[in-house]
Amino acid sequence: MTDAPNVELQNQVQLDSLLSGVLISRIASESLAFVHQEGWRTVAPEPDFGKPVMQSSREHGATSLYEIDGALVLLGFQTGHVYVVAAAAEPDPVRAVFRRLHELLPPPDPRSKHEVPVTFWTYGQHGPQQSWRSISVPGWEEIEENYRSKTRTTLAEIMRGFRPAAGGQLILWHGPAGTGKTFALRALAWEWREWCQVNYIVDPDAFFGQHADYLMSVLLEEPEAGSFRSMHMSAGWTSYVALGSSAMHVIDSDLQAMPDEDEETPWRLLILEDAGELIQADARAATGQGLSRFLNVVDGLIGQGLRVLVLVTTNEEVRRLHPAVARPGRCAAQIEFGPLTADEAAAWCETHGLDDHPTGAASLASLFARLEGRSPDDTVLIGFADQ
Repeated sequence: MTDAPNVELQNQVQLDSLLSGVLISRIASESLAFVHQEGWRTVAPEPDFGKPVMQSSREHGATSLYEIDGALVLLGFQTGHVYVVAAAAEPDPVRAVFRRLHELLPPPDPRSKHEVPVTFWTYGQHGPQQSWRSISVPGWEEIEENYRSKTRTTLAEIMRGFRPAAGGQLILWHGPAGTGKTFALRALAWEWREWCQVNYIVDPDAFFGQHADYLMSVLLEEPEAGSFRSMHMSAGWTSYVALGSSAMHVIDSDLQAMPDEDEETPWRLLILEDAGELIQADARAATGQGLSRFLNVVDGLIGQGLRVLVLVTTNEEVRRLHPAVARPGRCAAQIEFGPLTADEAAAWCETHGLDDHPTGAASLASLFARLEGRSPDDTVLIGFADQ
């Protein structure tokens, strides 16, 4: 194989784009007619393939270009996600590389652990950034007794029987702090795992703030394969295909197939925890265009045709929320969380072997504080991603 690729650099070239450019140049110059690309989640560490031809490392991963068993391989790792492009003059080396990589880098098995993969979004110095992480989650049957009767009934309906329809794309959970909204979020991620991918917006104020590219990047992201496309398609892959010869093939047989265009696209759930300030009655005055953008996502032109649900949790009372947010047709589900009644709290304590029963209504957080031997006044709140 040639050691000195011919790469023409243009402006705004990033390191990952440079590696992709080298790959594309060598595919063209060495007539590597068989090319295949895949991306998948994995819990395995990056394998050691020796010294790479080139490598670009960053805080949460690295992209490397290798020569492996007669194939040129671009291998990228980023926080639990791997993306691979392999090219060779014949199909067998490409197939062999992917068979080897799938053995070395198996995807997480949700049946062996109660875990779901979550995509976390933030807006950084270089624009929208995403990272992946598997989090431990409970099943609904494990936590349903933690909720008062009315809340438990409505949660059960959305956990097991809910499917997106014409009832709106917004799901609103509201109630005082410490009433179990975060535990319910984790259970929802597990119960919906077969048809819905979870995206967590770490900075909701920026998501609906002045950076319109942040909102659009998240909304238009393609499930699973998006990380590869966002980092490498822009580096010139489309240009190569336009220049390609009749001898170039994209291999699919005997390999894990890429998603079929005719297959139903998974739904995505965007979670915005404690985002009540975005949807309060005075939100327009307090956050500028944030409320307008929010409404356009859940019931406007921006959100039309997108398989996206938005779940907002807030400690605010419904009567203090903007009326445009909770109106029928926009809100697919609205669930109120509250403390357990005195009788329900006493039953909870008995179930957990506690003799110290509260004398009145009690929040879930205060009950767990009693269970752990702490004062209910010292309750520590946790977020969706905390373990």
